[in-house]
Amino acid sequence: MAPTLRGPVRSSSTMRKRLGSAITLSRCCSSSMASNIHESIYTYKQMFGRALYAERMVDIEPVAVTVDRAVLADLGERLRATRWPRREAADTALGPRTAELRELCGWWAEGFDWPAAEARVNRARQLLVRPGGGAGGAAVHVAIHDGDDRPPLLLLHGWPSSFLEFERLVPLLAPRTVVVASLPGYGLSERPAGRWTTRDTARQLAAVMTTLGHERFVAHGTDWGSAAATWLALDRPDAVAGLHLSNVDLGPSLTEDEQPTAEERDHLDRFDAWWRGENGYKEIQATRPGALAPALLDSPAGLAAWVLDKWDSWTDPALGPTVAARVGRDALPELLTWWWATGTIETSVLDYADNRAAGTTVLPPGARVEVPTAVARFGRERGFREDAPRSWLERIYRLERWTNMPRGGHFAALEAPDLLAADLMFFADAVS
Repeated sequence: MAPTLRGPVRSSSTMRKRLGSAITLSRCCSSSMASNIHESIYTYKQMFGRALYAERMVDIEPVAVTVDRAVLADLGERLRATRWPRREAADTALGPRTAELRELCGWWAEGFDWPAAEARVNRARQLLVRPGGGAGGAAVHVAIHDGDDRPPLLLLHGWPSSFLEFERLVPLLAPRTVVVASLPGYGLSERPAGRWTTRDTARQLAAVMTTLGHERFVAHGTDWGSAAATWLALDRPDAVAGLHLSNVDLGPSLTEDEQPTAEERDHLDRFDAWWRGENGYKEIQATRPGALAPALLDSPAGLAAWVLDKWDSWTDPALGPTVAARVGRDALPELLTWWWATGTIETSVLDYADNRAAGTTVLPPGARVEVPTAVARFGRERGFREDAPRSWLERIYRLERWTNMPRGGHFAALEAPDLLAADLMFFADAVS
């Protein structure tokens, strides 16, 4: 029997050693970051009380998001030494356009200012949370943006992305408290050993929110984050006041007595036709992630090409001719730098293999989320489930809000943060 690739357990100390101090904790960071971290500790003493906080010390570890400058220097050298393909791709028929990829890598190497990104990111409190207690538990990285006392918003990203995707969205969600989580295997969030599904992630995130003192909250997700948020609402309706999705990643399990309607069948046929030309990345990541990982871990240009291909396909072409025009010049270099520094492109793709093997890409037969649900449809990403008829989604959700957005695609928090924020806040105010 062929061995199955599993994600390793990565303690924060092991990860920091692997990065050569790429990720720095409070004792090594700038005075402003240290002040932020000390404020975090004080806040949690207030939240839990001194005795309870002492018991939780191993569960909540303040950190700073920062990359060692030697890592950045090595990254720049690798980008400048890229061996480019001989074939110049003028279109996206077989992958990203060569000119766009060269421009991305050139800006990443010579123009992008990661230290400035660090300064912005660390304005929020950055924590590693180990739900359940003890140093043996897998750590989950969360960025906390403090606000009022209403149930907070939990934001969950997908692939290929990170917690950084929500940077433009969060200020528009004030005065709500916002918790942005990194999914297991992304950035500083450790991926537990063995098969790990989005349903496991949902259970873990429920425990994280409890550890942070939030017994009830509104969950928002996209892509794999949409799947995790859906499982969270299904399994913990007591904790989830409302479910808000900008991408629907799960489908129903239909029995012989539950056949699609003509409208639903038309949608499924169109989706399948689109997906046949888009599905190559998913098949590789679901079946041969171990063959892909060394290339993406060793070549920043290769990593950029792999990610750019999806961002070009899934963003709204009406926003501009290139990804940089659609989401800004720094969005991709910021994500790519974080993935490169943490070395977690390898573990981020394991969701594809593990969820396929476990059958957690659809809900169980008869299962339906009864938590109030809103779907914001950013249909310009040219696929996925955004053009599904309402009846299809009502098979699995108690759908109370349904909004067709005039612009934006898969990365709505970057492409149309104003539209996403308005819809999310309207819904959150209605349910909590």
